[in-house]
Amino acid sequence: MAFSGDIPLFVALALLAGIVVTFLLRPLRTGRTRADAGESEVALYRDQLAEIGRDVDRGVIGEAEADAARIEVSRRLLAADEMRQEAARCGETADPRWRKGMAVVLALGVPLLALAIYLQEGSPGLPDRPIAARLAAPADTLPVEALIVRIERRLKEQPDDLQGWELVAPTYLRLGRYDDAAGAWTRAIILDGVTAERLAARGEARVLAAEGRVTAGARADFEKAAALDAGEPRAQYFLGLADYDEGRRDAALARWKELLAGAPEDAAWAAAVEARIAAVEAEIAGK
Repeated sequence: MAFSGDIPLFVALALLAGIVVTFLLRPLRTGRTRADAGESEVALYRDQLAEIGRDVDRGVIGEAEADAARIEVSRRLLAADEMRQEAARCGETADPRWRKGMAVVLALGVPLLALAIYLQEGSPGLPDRPIAARLAAPADTLPVEALIVRIERRLKEQPDDLQGWELVAPTYLRLGRYDDAAGAWTRAIILDGVTAERLAARGEARVLAAEGRVTAGARADFEKAAALDAGEPRAQYFLGLADYDEGRRDAALARWKELLAGAPEDAAWAAAVEARIAAVEAEIAGK
């Protein structure tokens, strides 16, 4: 059975196992590390005591100051010595042979256990499925991300595919790729001309890209869309939002109420407009 296609996977597994083993082995070295640190601190404080004596001899500090410094350093020296002795006792209690044995078990056991589980539960002999082959699957079996990749590849080869741009633009919007959505609508406009729907869709993408703010570019799109089709709902809604953001609440309410009055009975957006109107009216009443 050939495993050549799984070599990168085995390398990744080996690296992960090495990281895990490193963390598992760290506690086995704790006793020695603490003892070494204690010895270093003891030596440091002893040097400080000797330095205080030399400072007195040179007349740098007086006897009173020296006594105070000796008391503080001696206190720290005793504490460091207790830590060193405690670490040494812990190290003596733990049999070094046990530590070495556990280290060997962990170093060898963890990778071997991981390999055994993979060979038992995984599929090491399964051939690779190149990305091109996966993307060639029927569109209704692909996740959205893979479908986007397929469309983007086709648009790269056929940049004049109007249907592709009009298909990918709303999908970009749903995925939160607002700038890409605006760019796709721009491409559709270049290929097939300006329509109220395309302008409103591009304006919406620009608003979402600006975190809900109606930018100058977005407003221009909505105004052109409304000029082409006064009933374009996105254009009228966002123009009302622009009015509201600029402090013209009455103008915003008038625009939204007019939009709602002409809405079809099954308009999915009608409830959102009603909620917006109610919120602004409550805000005005509260003041």
